[in-house]
Amino acid sequence: MRGKHTRALWAATLGMFLDGFDLSILAIALLPLTQQWQPSPADVGTLMAMALLGSLVGGLAGGWVTDRFGRQRLLLPNVALYLLGALVSALSPDLGTLLLGRFITGLAIGLDYPLVATIVAEYSATASRGRGFAWVNLAWFGGAIFSTALGLALLSLGTDSWRWMLASAVVPALGLLWLRRRLPESPRWLLRQGRPEAAAHALRELEPALDGDALRDRLREFGVQRMPLAPLWQRRVWRRRLTLGILPWFCLDVVSLGIALYLPSVLRSTQVASSDTAAAGINLLFELVTAAAIVHILPRIDWVGRIPLQKKGFALMAAGLVIFALGVALPSVAVLFLGSTLYALGLGLGPAVTIFALAVEIFPTEWRASVAGLATSVSRLGAVFSAVLFPILEQHLGVPLLLTGVAAVAWLGRVITARFAVESSARSLEALEREALAAPKAEP
Repeated sequence: MRGKHTRALWAATLGMFLDGFDLSILAIALLPLTQQWQPSPADVGTLMAMALLGSLVGGLAGGWVTDRFGRQRLLLPNVALYLLGALVSALSPDLGTLLLGRFITGLAIGLDYPLVATIVAEYSATASRGRGFAWVNLAWFGGAIFSTALGLALLSLGTDSWRWMLASAVVPALGLLWLRRRLPESPRWLLRQGRPEAAAHALRELEPALDGDALRDRLREFGVQRMPLAPLWQRRVWRRRLTLGILPWFCLDVVSLGIALYLPSVLRSTQVASSDTAAAGINLLFELVTAAAIVHILPRIDWVGRIPLQKKGFALMAAGLVIFALGVALPSVAVLFLGSTLYALGLGLGPAVTIFALAVEIFPTEWRASVAGLATSVSRLGAVFSAVLFPILEQHLGVPLLLTGVAAVAWLGRVITARFAVESSARSLEALEREALAAPKAEP
């Protein structure tokens, strides 16, 4: 890639790094925080849920703003908002202020999700679009791994170490502000707004080698009839695509964010880890397994396909969680580690990447960010469910039964994927739009 293509994708990638960093640093910060403030299980659940609630609101708002006013509009304001939330969180004198800070950071991340997904979809070449999604999701795990390692290092600072952990997010956020300066608008979005000259200028910025006939051909390729919002709800083809783009992501967040938030605590409560440092270290190991799985599919995702990877990944996650539950029940450290490893592999070999891609690829330019925002918000409902109820359900049901229920949710994600499958690999965004437009209008 030449021009500002690469910079745009790096701007999206670092945005996902920040999200992974934020979520995982809180999972480690919770260990010294609970020692210092002694919150109840309900307080812990509320604290974990606040950023997710913020993301729920931010996803809806961010998707609408990105489709209505362009991809550029939120590039910088949402990062500035995140900086504010991180500082409020780190300096919180009490639980109420900390809850506010976490809500603000979640709001900023929610605003960014539909923007990042749309940038990757619209600024990538068809042949490498899947790799773009793999890279940004690998960045999420890169952020999670880095923040976990940083949290481990900062634990030695004592009970106030959680403040330094939450404040550390300021550094990558400042880097993201610098990287997102002066990025061009999406040519696809400009063309749909009836601004062909601006679209041509933006395309030249992204790909300076394009000129003359090549430039006109590319703009002509982007030109699909403008679509009103109504068919999104009224036609079966779009309802099926909405189901595929939204519900598996909901299932994924119920499972993955619940596990990500509470795995260190579960490892401690089941005596698998003898200390907070050991729990954080084991958590880091599983994140590395998931990252390695994403690296494995990087060169394959654009020819294997999104749907096969997503189905296999969900199935492996479900199997791993059942084995994990068995390991806790026996108890057997070896069985527990086997289940956790299979779960982490399944996450990286499919859903962690494919769900993010399908939420934007199979929808038109006019709706792309809005649907991604809706999918983000619905998925965060699942994450809020996990954050609030996991500690309570653990107390009432026990870890093995809770993990078995979570495995059933992962399997449901596989069933929905198979039932409503639309393959987007190796197909242009416009070809996917035309396929939906060509579907019969009078569908049962």
